[in-house]
Amino acid sequence: MDFKEATDILWGTQPVTAADMAERLGKDPHTIRRARMSGPNARTAPKGWEPVVADLAEKHADELEARVRDLRRLARELQG
Repeated sequence: MDFKEATDILWGTQPVTAADMAERLGKDPHTIRRARMSGPNARTAPKGWEPVVADLAEKHADELEARVRDLRRLARELQG
């Protein structure tokens, strides 16, 4: 495996998006983006956002841990 393949593994995780969060909360992505804002155009955070954010973070962490395992395996293989 070369550098490009290794970085493809690292960059292969999908970021968590406003659309992901909106789907889980039953809201529109625009509403989620506005809830992150401050100022007169901001919206309040949707009710029940805390466990949804935690679940999405855990899923993302699992994906990152899988990439770490792949890259460590690659490093061992390259070292012989």
